[in-house]
Amino acid sequence: MKTAIIGTGKIGEAIAKKLVKAGHSVLLTNNKGAESLKNKATSIGNLAIPTDLSKVNQAEVLFLTVRWSHLKQVAADVPNIEGKILVDVTNPILDDMSFDDLKGKAASEIVQELFPKARVVKTLNHYFLKWIAADPKVENGNRIAFVSGDDTEAKNTVSNLLHEFGFKPIDLGNLATGSKLQQAGGSLAALNIVSYPA
Repeated sequence: MKTAIIGTGKIGEAIAKKLVKAGHSVLLTNNKGAESLKNKATSIGNLAIPTDLSKVNQAEVLFLTVRWSHLKQVAADVPNIEGKILVDVTNPILDDMSFDDLKGKAASEIVQELFPKARVVKTLNHYFLKWIAADPKVENGNRIAFVSGDDTEAKNTVSNLLHEFGFKPIDLGNLATGSKLQQAGGSLAALNIVSYPA
């Protein structure tokens, strides 16, 4: 599967490493261009490809890992991604570390509004970087990854990727209710939960 990272900071890099380890090619993109990502791509592996943001729609599944304050500009810069799966790993935290006032909406509902033709799935935003980057297999258990979205097929595709990484996906339902539980400040955010076999 061809995948992509939009915003290749530390979280994006951690996810890219998991994609490459699972055997998927991953386009690395940011607002500075492919040239700025050559060294990072080399460190991640041969399946990591530095790419200009204008070509990100060549991927089937795109991981959105940008800062919340950059979201609107990214939405304006990203080419047409109609029908693509957009995995929302963002949180509504402003640059001063305060929570954005979402007027009762879930953060992923706002992401869906900004990318209206994409199929948005929320996951991994509920973990700190250290838990995203770590091996999801803990002793004889697997770290849980919550998944929310309005498109069942898209959620299944993302859940399969998470399973390949070593996570145990748990479906929380739609964006309006499920993703609100896992976003920053929600009742399931920042919990390091491991599922063990009975």
